[in-house]
Formats: sequence, structure tokens, C-alpha cells
Amino acid sequence: MDICNFLFYQVIMSLKYHHAYDVLKFVYNETDSCALVCVKSVSGGSMRSVGSLMAVKFNGDCAGYISNGCIDADIVYQSKSAISENKIRTIKYGKHSEYKDIKLPCGGSIELIIIPNPNRKILGEAIEALKSRKEFILKLNGYKHKYSPKLQLKLFGRDEALYSLASLALEVGFEVHIHSQDQSITDELKFSSFTHLSNPENPVITIDDNWTAVVLLFHDHDWEINILKQVAAGDAFYIGAMGSVKTHKLRLENLSSVGVSLSDISKIKGPIGLIPSMRDTNFLALSTLAEVVKVAKDKNLL
Repeated sequence: MDICNFLFYQVIMSLKYHHAYDVLKFVYNETDSCALVCVKSVSGGSMRSVGSLMAVKFNGDCAGYISNGCIDADIVYQSKSAISENKIRTIKYGKHSEYKDIKLPCGGSIELIIIPNPNRKILGEAIEALKSRKEFILKLNGYKHKYSPKLQLKLFGRDEALYSLASLALEVGFEVHIHSQDQSITDELKFSSFTHLSNPENPVITIDDNWTAVVLLFHDHDWEINILKQVAAGDAFYIGAMGSVKTHKLRLENLSSVGVSLSDISKIKGPIGLIPSMRDTNFLALSTLAEVVKVAKDKNLL
């Protein structure tokens, strides 16, 4: 595989395997020899953080990525060599590296451990924990790092605003769960789950965890009160509802009137988005998802 084809391949695979769960599952499901590449330490600028993962099969197929292409080709070579020798390799790129001909444009350094054919039992335990939305400390051959479940986004509403935000969130790797009056939306996008909303007085709400964001995108605000009352009592790291400043003020007054506590009311964001009051559904989706990601980062969930 030449470098141009390799870089194109990495772009495609990084979209599909951006999260630790996806990379670990890729390795676990492989019947051919495969190496797991783990970022042990980072100094200075780097595309990826400590704990980032990449998988490399002996035939050169990959899942995940470590850089923006500046070292991934050599990582594939090193991984194939580790598989052939069945020996763990620790490699450092950048400052103070023995590989003087491989430069990191960011000027920092990155240390990796390459583990050929990692323990399947440990991989299986990690996959099961993350699938069950629990944290897991991965311990493999001297490597240790704590991994969290994927961020998930629960969307309530219908029409273009919901479709735009769901599409964008799916594209960047969120688990997306839809609660809507409109079942036809499932014909166009493949969500993690769909719940049909049929009664605003008794909406079906599942318990949220610390890695869940909730966004309400209703034009008919009669649906909001009972949903927000239940969601605000949970552990979602972000709760937001579409509407103007005036609409949000009325929303909070209505929640207070039905007995929602001030602490729960304070969790609800409105208007939503880093750039409030966007009037285009695509820009609203981008603005809202950016705000969700910023809050997740501020809370050390990424």
C-alpha cells in the first residue's frame, strides 16, 4: 500500500474506529494475527492523547489512528514486525527518538507500546464493560489506562432540527438514541435505538448515565415538561432544549410550577448552542453539538 492510499485508507478507518471500544472490538474479532498499538505518553503537541489506540493486522489493514499520517505508516511497519517476532515493542517518535528521519511537525514526542496478539480474555472483559456503559481499566503487558464508554446523545423531537443534529452526531461517533412522534425518521438514518413518543403526559424515559447528553428539539413545547422533569433528575452531563430566551424562561417557570427543584432546573441549557439562536437547522446542529462536546471536555469525559 503506497503512502497516498494508506492515508486515504486511514481517513476512512479513523471515522469508523475512533473510539477505544471500536478498536478493541476490531482486534478481538480478528482471526488473523493483529497488534494493538497504545499511546503511553505524549510530550508537547500531538494529534492524539494518552490512551489512544490503533490496531494493525499482519496484512497491513488498520483500525484507528495515532497521528494525522506523519507516523502511522511506520507504525504499521513496526506492528507487522512485532507480529512476526511475537515481541512487544516500545517506540518513541519525535524529540529524543532514535528515528531521526521521522519528524513530528508539532515538535513534541509520542511514546507507543505495540502488543502483538493481546490477551483475548482481557479484551473481551474491556469490550463487555464499555458496551455495558461502565469504565474499564485496561491492563496489558505493562500498559495501563482507564477507558470510558462512548458519549451518547438522546434526542427528543421531530423534523429537520432533529434530523440534522442526529446526522452530525452519528458522523462524529456518538451513540444516538431517538425519541420522536415521527417513526419515519428511522427509514433514513441508522440510530442506536428509537422510541416512539405517543403521549406527552407519560413519555418513556430511560435512565441516563454520566456520558449521556440530552437535547429536546420540540416546536410543540407541551411535550417538554414531563420529559425534562425526569431527565433533570438523572445523571446526564448536558441537558438542553431548543427555543428562544423568552421560551426558555417560560419553560423554567413551568418546571418550577410542577415541583422541579432549582438544582435540577439549573442543569437545563437554553437557548442551546455555542452560537445561540441559529436559524438554520444545520448550523444549529453544529452549534449544539460543539457545545455538547465542550461540556464533555470540561467535565473530563473525553
